[in-house]
Amino acid sequence: MIEAFSLKNAHLFGDALVSQARLRYLVFVERRMLEHPHYEDMEYDEFDTPAAVYLVWRDDLQTVRGVARLVPTTMPYMLRSYWPYLCQTRPLPQAEDVWEINRVCVDRTVAPKIRRCIFPELLSATAEFCALNGIRATVGVTRKHLLNHFNPTGIEWLGETAEIEGEQEAAFWMPREWTRPRAHCERYGIPQRVLSLEPVVRRAAA
Repeated sequence: MIEAFSLKNAHLFGDALVSQARLRYLVFVERRMLEHPHYEDMEYDEFDTPAAVYLVWRDDLQTVRGVARLVPTTMPYMLRSYWPYLCQTRPLPQAEDVWEINRVCVDRTVAPKIRRCIFPELLSATAEFCALNGIRATVGVTRKHLLNHFNPTGIEWLGETAEIEGEQEAAFWMPREWTRPRAHCERYGIPQRVLSLEPVVRRAAA
């Protein structure tokens, strides 16, 4: 299952906070060679604040193999801070019921049979988290073909693509009801509920 935690309750999840930072270092710094802030093989940035919520997929050894970070748009977030020009068809959101999803990554060393389920589970958990917290949509920046592969309908692209950290990416608006990748969940037998609710992370606790 996918676990959700913030800085406030990260102590209840062992080293998950550290483990997700190590995965981000592996994906963004080592493999993509991006100049992201890092320390002792852990990637971090200015959006790792008490407002951020981390959704993580952990293996049997409790190592994080997939992560997605959620940040409320009432706080500073990546699209607004770095790439506001990508948001061309809507005003930049700043609302309690719209959050940004960012720093999404999956460990490519995981066996393919398992790895193919991690991203759909992260999206499904995002939908569940949004439903629990009255969040109507998420925004973010990614490669169009990647998100379209999992959610071919329901995604609203907010403008043209541009080169973002070496990739052609665009800003998106993803309504909560279109976040769960239904076809992939059916194909891989992903259950309706994948978000662990013990302890549940709600907005007031995030």
